[in-house]
Amino acid sequence: MIKRRTFLGSVTTLFAAGTSQARAAALSKGSFVTLGLDRLDWDCRVIETVSHRSDRRKPVVTGIDIDAAGKLMAVVGDDHFVGIYNFRDEEFSEHLDRHTDWVRTARFSNQGNLLATAGNDRQLLIWEVSDLKAPVLTKRNSEAIIKVAFSPDDSKIATVGFEPWLRIFDTTDGSKIQKLRCACPDNHAIAFSKDGELIAAAGRCGRVRVWNATTGQQTAQYKAHRKRVRSLEFTTNNLLVSGGDDQIVTIADPNNTNAMRQLPRLSSKLYSLQLLNQGMIATGGSNNRIQISRLSDGSAVGSLAGHTGTVSCLALTGDQLVSGSYDTQVRVWSPGLEVSAPQQIIDRHTQLDQGWTNKR
Repeated sequence: MIKRRTFLGSVTTLFAAGTSQARAAALSKGSFVTLGLDRLDWDCRVIETVSHRSDRRKPVVTGIDIDAAGKLMAVVGDDHFVGIYNFRDEEFSEHLDRHTDWVRTARFSNQGNLLATAGNDRQLLIWEVSDLKAPVLTKRNSEAIIKVAFSPDDSKIATVGFEPWLRIFDTTDGSKIQKLRCACPDNHAIAFSKDGELIAAAGRCGRVRVWNATTGQQTAQYKAHRKRVRSLEFTTNNLLVSGGDDQIVTIADPNNTNAMRQLPRLSSKLYSLQLLNQGMIATGGSNNRIQISRLSDGSAVGSLAGHTGTVSCLALTGDQLVSGSYDTQVRVWSPGLEVSAPQQIIDRHTQLDQGWTNKR
């Protein structure tokens, strides 16, 4: 039985007060603002989750995602509900109650018309965002589902969890497309490449396995971490970025895994990662902080403090980084800089990929 972790202590919103001159200088350079020791000068807004239980206990947050338009956020956790937060109204507008156990993950489709949720009740539910009264598709799995991912064209959805299989389904009718064997029987990370040609999964053994998403043929396998992998993300040039319990971020080219490199070890287990603009990466972990680092060399930019529990999930919307935590809160972090429009993020990742490839 999985027990809910309890965190004590007061929760405060932390701000680093910097001078206007320092902020202006940082803005002129187009860089993140770092003031004080390692605390970043980002504004923070706290979103309190809603209790659905008679004991008024709020849910541990284990998954968040934001639709492509930046209007809605799905928040899931151990209370069996899917909360839909409306950014315009700044409130939870829906509370979906079709799951019967811990909801581990939520993911909006790339077009924003679908929402997939899954968890310990072994159900994959797909909802029409325009009408959330009931799921339009239900798939029952043999074991708990930990992560899901949509293909770039939204025609496929893939799942991994407490079993050795990566499963790919058609999002239209739920028919099974592929059943691929993972490197271990406990998998927490999954990702499609941006062009939809590759899919990758990883878990407890630290090995990443990559397949052709159409044929199911394995194209790569490599030992990325000494311990469990918890997150995977492809860059636009098909480099794989991963993080895990060994406190390390690994960057690998599936076509040349011998060129894999690792960033300097961080101070906690890494539960989540999010690629940012300007060649940056955000990682959330068991030290209750979000670390911002440079992908080029792993050098630290700074950290965001405020959560009082493990930072389990991260998402990006516009110029804001959003985090979910075991402390039952969601936080929205705003650097206040004009550096994170979606196309700018894509362009910068492309530059980073090309630069790293040229250095190999």
